[in-house]
Amino acid sequence: MMSKLTPLPFALILLLTFSYATEAQNKSFPNAVHAKLNFMDYGVLNDEDFKLGQGFEVGYFRNIAPFLNVGAPVKFGLAKLPGTEGNTFTTSVDLVAQLGNMNPEAKVSPYAFGGGGYFVEKFKNGHLQFPFGAGANFRVSRYAFVNVQAEMRISSEENRDNLQLGVGFVTLLHKSDPLPKQPVDTDGDGTPDNLDKCPQASGPASALGCPDSDGDGLTDAEDQCPTEAGTLENNGCPDTDADGVLDKDDPCPDRAGRLNGCPDADNDGIADDDDKCPNEAGPQTNKGCPEKKAEVQTPKVTDRDGDGIPDTEDECPDKAGPFGGCPDTDGDGLADNLDKCPTTPGLIDNFGCPEVKKETKERLAFVTKNVQFETGSALLTRPSYAVLDELKGILAQYPDYKLSISGHTDNIGNVDNNLRLSQERAKACHDYLILKGIAPGRLRSAGFGDQQPIADNNTAQGRELNRRVEFALTLD
Repeated sequence: MMSKLTPLPFALILLLTFSYATEAQNKSFPNAVHAKLNFMDYGVLNDEDFKLGQGFEVGYFRNIAPFLNVGAPVKFGLAKLPGTEGNTFTTSVDLVAQLGNMNPEAKVSPYAFGGGGYFVEKFKNGHLQFPFGAGANFRVSRYAFVNVQAEMRISSEENRDNLQLGVGFVTLLHKSDPLPKQPVDTDGDGTPDNLDKCPQASGPASALGCPDSDGDGLTDAEDQCPTEAGTLENNGCPDTDADGVLDKDDPCPDRAGRLNGCPDADNDGIADDDDKCPNEAGPQTNKGCPEKKAEVQTPKVTDRDGDGIPDTEDECPDKAGPFGGCPDTDGDGLADNLDKCPTTPGLIDNFGCPEVKKETKERLAFVTKNVQFETGSALLTRPSYAVLDELKGILAQYPDYKLSISGHTDNIGNVDNNLRLSQERAKACHDYLILKGIAPGRLRSAGFGDQQPIADNNTAQGRELNRRVEFALTLD
């Protein structure tokens, strides 16, 4: 015979129930009712033969905290009780705590439960029973579930411990969903007016319904080069050779270079097009060619790393390599000493780093447009958290890049207050990403107040565009 439980487990369960916060896990549908058939046995736990009985159960449950429901099931049954003949009509009322999460998307939601109740035989001979067990809800519709539950009931009365198996139906109490209203789209561009920043002028969804002549994801009002497709970090202007100098300012737009956008192979400060000796460094006074020097006694040649290039000519005398004596660890054709991503293959024109994909730039533009703050403060709105979470995945794809966060405001109000607000908003995004596990060394934030507008501050639309936090991947 199993030992009898004291009321201690029931007290512990009630303490657990009321120790949780009272905020409901499912604010929309916290209430549920159920009905099920029960099959019970009073023999196995009481050293007798298997005694199968049947019953019916109804109950009400309410979700009161994350992962926590409380309920009151009522049971009726015909049981074969030890020490009796035939079937006995039984009734019980329980109070139970149920631990589990009925995820609104999950097909199966398991749970565990425990509690206490009062059990009556033929409307007399009442005593306490303590049920505990586990079950699962199998979703059949948005509000309806098939339920299977197994429980053990420990009784305060001798020979009344029992096992039960229930199969039934659970439904969430809800109101009928209203028919959705058709959104208004004045300009017919597929973006509803409530989301369209330009409801009177058609434009693509990527530009929030505003005109985007060059299709680069920036509206014409934001785009400094509205007829040439460019990138967000370049304010909509192209940089064909990705050397950091915009095409409109680059004398060599198709060839990457560090000298005002033009290549300088010998690093002598003279662009290759103007250098008479582009592969040999020389002064400006000699048109880029080396000056002839008086012959001197040839010193002893040393080659410490044994790569065939003398130490005097080897840019990496202690590391063997084919590029001026330097190694190329990632094999992308650019020596490690010039490669900003020496362990990740990339483009030579991009300092040895992988090029940022077009879709990544589009997602950065999306984040820029959708990060929002409470009016006049640096407090992020709740929907902005999910938008900022995208940046964690983007930074994981580009481990050698850093993220530049720039805050901007319109020109309404005091200049110093605007500068402070832009700095605090950029810092708020910076701190949120650190909280999400991004290394601080990969983030840089700054505020520029109203000094870098991208639209006319004399219009409400222009001021709205100027209030922004921009995100860009950088290599410095």
